[in-house]
Amino acid sequence: MAKIAEMTQLSPTMSEGKIVRWLKKSGDSVSPGEIIAEVETDKAVMEMEAFETGVILEILAQEGSLLPVGAPVAIIGKSGEDISALVETARKSIPSKKESAPSVGTVAAPSVSEKKAEARPQESISPSPQEIESEVSISASRKESKRHQGGLIKASPLAKNLALQNGIDLGEVVGSGPDGRILKRDILAFQETGGGKKGSSFVKPQDRKIELTGMRKTIATRLAHSTSTIPHFYLTLEIDAYPIDNLRNSINKDLKLEGQNKISVNDLILKACSLCLREVPEVNSSWREDHILQHGRVDIGVAVSIEGGLITPYVRDADRKSVVEISHEIKELASRARERKLKPGEYTDGTFTVSNLGMFGISSFTAVINEPEAAILAVGSLVEKAVIKDDNLVAGKTLTVTLSCDHRVVDGATGARFLSAFREFTEHPLRLLTG
Repeated sequence: MAKIAEMTQLSPTMSEGKIVRWLKKSGDSVSPGEIIAEVETDKAVMEMEAFETGVILEILAQEGSLLPVGAPVAIIGKSGEDISALVETARKSIPSKKESAPSVGTVAAPSVSEKKAEARPQESISPSPQEIESEVSISASRKESKRHQGGLIKASPLAKNLALQNGIDLGEVVGSGPDGRILKRDILAFQETGGGKKGSSFVKPQDRKIELTGMRKTIATRLAHSTSTIPHFYLTLEIDAYPIDNLRNSINKDLKLEGQNKISVNDLILKACSLCLREVPEVNSSWREDHILQHGRVDIGVAVSIEGGLITPYVRDADRKSVVEISHEIKELASRARERKLKPGEYTDGTFTVSNLGMFGISSFTAVINEPEAAILAVGSLVEKAVIKDDNLVAGKTLTVTLSCDHRVVDGATGARFLSAFREFTEHPLRLLTG
């Protein structure tokens, strides 16, 4: 008997998924556990399995469809079965959403107009900052022009600045670059024909609506819940970073001779945090409403920025691993995170998180606790400045860290003990190699 295959919940936080690619087509045989499609969740692109034995009689959702968990995506049964009733049932249960726009039936090939639309990067929903800087919105009065049907004009930064200086409406200029891109020579040619007038008004760029991705929705929900339900408090400490930076440089010299990848200060910080959590286990805990769960394991997350948001893969049993092992694991997890290939078990159920913005030149900041953990450490950049040592003013390096704590679990004195231990490990870093 034919059955409806539904959108599977592929991660604990997944509420909807987008069909990225069908790996099976109508008429293909499938069996339980066989991969039938790739689905983009709020965190990664994952594989969706079949739960029935039979033949795919109908594919109900096109590639690109965004559907809630439990929505019908296909019908699986015996070849030749009458599935008209099931198709009708599926049609009624598929939600009508602007962003999903699924349709009942086999996956259709994109039309010529759709292919052209996909080829126009200026019409993407979430353009990069570089694209935003090189594209200027035009007024509605210009939209009858075929060249301007997308509502955007592509122009080089130099052409855009020249047009702005001379009060030229880019909607009146014909571009000679690739795909009609307006170049400097086009602005100069337009001026020679009498177009534009210095000091005249310029078309103001229009607002842009950016649709929310599943990842961004999840991030918004979790952060709003964390800040509204967890009583955060913050402890900031400036440490002498000279010893830990010297140790990193020394280790990297040896690793270079061995042909291995370098370690970072963040790798050493992660190791220091793992040992601090062993010394101050109260911080390695979670609030459970009627009790506090103090974790026996030390699983530390590293906040990784990826396209569309942020994800936190975890280094499991970090306290039992060497700095080099931690470094290799972080690099591997971060790489797969950016490819959206992490498994749910790799970015859930941790005990502590480190967020480092030092590579962006941020000297200090506060981070939002990654619920249900009890704390998160925000790490700033290494700052070179004059410091006092042995009553002398000398050149030094400092690092500022801020511990965000859940006050239901961690008291001020407990958080201070954690940071005190952190100072000891980082200012005497050889202990990180033997701990």
